[in-house]
Amino acid sequence: MDTIDVYAHYANEGDYPDLDYLSAERHLSAALRCRTVWAGEKTDLSQFAALHGLIRDAYPNLMEHATFELVGQSVLLTLPGTDASLEPAMLIAHQDVVPVVAGTEGQWERDPFSGKIDDEWIWGRGALDIKDMLVAELEAVEHLLARGERPRRGVILAFGEDEEVDSHGATALAALLAERGVRAAFLLDEGTTTMADGAAWGAPGCVISDVCLSQKGYANVRLTARGQGGHSSNPFGGTSLERLCRAVARLCDAKPAPQLTDVMRQAFKALAPAITAEPLSSLCADVDANAGAIASLCASRRELFPFVCTTVAPNVLEGSSAAANVMPADVSCTVNFRLLPGVTAEGVVRLAREAVGDSEVEVELLHATPAGRQDSPEGMGYAELREAIGHFHPGVVVVPSMVCGGTDSVRYEGVCGSILRFCPARPAPSEEARGVHGVNERISRRTFRQSIRLLVRLLEKTVL
Repeated sequence: MDTIDVYAHYANEGDYPDLDYLSAERHLSAALRCRTVWAGEKTDLSQFAALHGLIRDAYPNLMEHATFELVGQSVLLTLPGTDASLEPAMLIAHQDVVPVVAGTEGQWERDPFSGKIDDEWIWGRGALDIKDMLVAELEAVEHLLARGERPRRGVILAFGEDEEVDSHGATALAALLAERGVRAAFLLDEGTTTMADGAAWGAPGCVISDVCLSQKGYANVRLTARGQGGHSSNPFGGTSLERLCRAVARLCDAKPAPQLTDVMRQAFKALAPAITAEPLSSLCADVDANAGAIASLCASRRELFPFVCTTVAPNVLEGSSAAANVMPADVSCTVNFRLLPGVTAEGVVRLAREAVGDSEVEVELLHATPAGRQDSPEGMGYAELREAIGHFHPGVVVVPSMVCGGTDSVRYEGVCGSILRFCPARPAPSEEARGVHGVNERISRRTFRQSIRLLVRLLEKTVL
């Protein structure tokens, strides 16, 4: 059972009565029927083509006034503003969705690519991650144009093709914008998708909605121990698997100490008036002076742990023997790190080599994405987004925060002055936990409609 009744924090649902909500729901349904799973060379590009066709057909005013470009399979829509001196706003999302996990198909109450609309829900893979946001952004801009508005500040919509895999699409879009000398005043991308209970933050009874101003980095490091195999009756010197396990244990024990980044300091400062539980109440009387103690306390709480720690997760073990009486040959373990801002992949590799302390265990960086820069709540768009959240979700405390996963937005840092990560759709926590990358992904019609209203209001405050 949810501890938060999100609908208790919905308001002003009568705004924009001229919005065609039924049409918007049909457009989302059609988008969910497009099986836009990115699989490299095996990708079914016809599914992306179908989504591109939907965008062209469903938004006639946007197509009339904006340019539509394909960069690979990524979409770039540029709507010029009437005042060329103003930097544009950017709205981004990604087209791709994760696949349905093999063996779970029978657990879905609706076909995962049906886009089924019933009395309450719109069903399908991508309903929460993140075709709801992609369609809502298009609907919001189309609505402004349909009622005769012409934005003073231009609007760029950028929809990458492969965020769930490599973000090559967003990288290419950002490179094209940089080549053209385009710089956006602010960018809105996905972030956290629901409201949070403030109890873990020392604010029981408080409901939190965060606008993320940074995101953690990502690094995969592989540890490999070599071995000759052979009969297990004489494991003199230890098997390769033993040496690998010892190395992995030492690495986990050597994980970096928790720290309170600039963004998380801002989060506790913003929330401080609502923090009543000790010891956080006293500590947050001076967040900067008590940053170390706050970070240590957060690291002891499951909900806050990833916000203050560079995490170390050994996830993949390869090469172990198939028989108990046979020693393995070469074995490896892939460890996933999620990096706090300021922590680099190179630093993680150095840490791993020092922690392993065994020259016979190889340490190799497989893949890395840097952590995002830490933007300020004083940046363009934050105050306007906070106002829109307050208008449609009263009683919610808005705080700056950080995405502990990854998004496409980090690719646009070179062409954008302020990056805001926030999903306009605010479903119940149970829907987010179950549906994002899980079974029975769905969004309530009420939540989807409220997300469009929020985006319309944000655009009214920033681009008109």
